[in-house]
Amino acid sequence: EEDVTLIARGPHLEAILSKGLTVKLPTAEEFNVKVKATNDPGSIGTVDLILFSVKTYDTDAAAELIRPMVDPHTVVSSVQNGVDNGDRIERAVGPGHFVLGATYINALVEQPGVIFLRANNMTSFGETDGSVTPRVQQIVTVFQNAGIDVALRKDMRSFLWEKFVAICCLGGAEMLARQP
Repeated sequence: EEDVTLIARGPHLEAILSKGLTVKLPTAEEFNVKVKATNDPGSIGTVDLILFSVKTYDTDAAAELIRPMVDPHTVVSSVQNGVDNGDRIERAVGPGHFVLGATYINALVEQPGVIFLRANNMTSFGETDGSVTPRVQQIVTVFQNAGIDVALRKDMRSFLWEKFVAICCLGGAEMLARQP
């Protein structure tokens, strides 16, 4: 079991604190997790892993906020869309902390404290230079132990570009059709 703290804000945070986080699955199943949550990353202390998952336009501000959580051994991994988030995060937290991440997940906040997971596919992690390191192996092991479909990849940079191109094509079509 891992010690997890979510960082949230506003009504979403209030709902998580009072009722836990509910995750609805495409199969109509759902589960609720009682989890620690805060809107103040500085109150958490230093951590082993930060899974960075804000919208890309919030990257720079959020990266500054996580600085108090980072010590020399902290790993930060982004599962955001885009290809330059690692550079932006490392500008805030310092070099050597970043591990590439990607996930093919389609989810939305249905209401405060409730996440609807429309589709959940592979999540991947890998070093920026393609090497296999103990820290990436540890991240993959933690995710596997949680029952998450995860892989260690040596080609994360090209994988991120493939995902980015796919999102641009699909997102453009969705925008033109005014459909999600």
